[in-house]
Amino acid sequence: MKLKNLFLTMALAVTAVATMAQNSGFSYQAVVRDNKGELVANKPVGLRITLTDQKGEQNFYQEALKPSTNSYGVLSVTIGNADTAAFKKVDWAAGVFMRVEIDATGGTKYTNMG
Repeated sequence: MKLKNLFLTMALAVTAVATMAQNSGFSYQAVVRDNKGELVANKPVGLRITLTDQKGEQNFYQEALKPSTNSYGVLSVTIGNADTAAFKKVDWAAGVFMRVEIDATGGTKYTNMG
C-alpha cells in the first residue's frame, strides 16, 4: 500500500512539474489573403503581434514571427514564446488589446489588420 501511495505522489509531482514547465503564451490562427483577396497558401508570411493598452499607445509585449501558411492559407502560432519573461509581465487585468500586422509576402513591411 505504501508503494502505491508513493507512486501516486510521484505521478502527481511529475504532472505538476510538467504543467509548470509548459511554455507560456496563447495560440493564434488566421487565414491569410493577399491584397486581391486570394489565399496565400503554402508560403512564409511576416507576422507581428503587439499587445497594447486600450489606446494603443503603450506596448506591453511585441513579437515578430515568420510562420508558413498551410494549403488553406491558415497560419498557426503561439504568441508569448519569443520572450517568456516579458510575456509573463503583461498585466492582463489592466485590459490588453492585440494589434495584428502582416506582410503577406514574407517580409517586414507590415500592414495593420485592425
